[in-house]
Amino acid sequence: MTRVRIALGAIEAFAELDEVAAPRTTAWLREQLPIRNQAIHSMESGREVYALLDTQGPIPEENQTIYQCVGDLFVYHKPAIFVEPAWPRHVRTFLVIGFIYARDSAIRGMSGPLATNIVGRITQGMDALAHEAPRMRKEGFGEIAISVL
Repeated sequence: MTRVRIALGAIEAFAELDEVAAPRTTAWLREQLPIRNQAIHSMESGREVYALLDTQGPIPEENQTIYQCVGDLFVYHKPAIFVEPAWPRHVRTFLVIGFIYARDSAIRGMSGPLATNIVGRITQGMDALAHEAPRMRKEGFGEIAISVL
């Protein structure tokens, strides 16, 4: 399994990509790494931190679920919260990579749950991420970086 490093502010965590359950998505993701972008805390999904990706895919539909768990690392198309009818289709959704850091959270769109491709699992440093994310939400988010070890 490919191991990746996740840095959120000064916090460091590690994840393993699930190349068995999501072979095409993880292969695509490895081509995108390293990722370095503004960390964003979701407002509609609960305790989710994500980053916008510089590409819009496409990504295959594999290893999808609407029941994300704490520590899941996932990729999905996040709908824009505010959409003007005149906006082109490509600015109505954004491809993101993210994770859930606490229970009772669910990835949601405007009309219900969204399926995400689970690409891996955070195996080390989850407690530190769960402490840093709420702090950053209150004090201002910094950068998230994801890279192959």
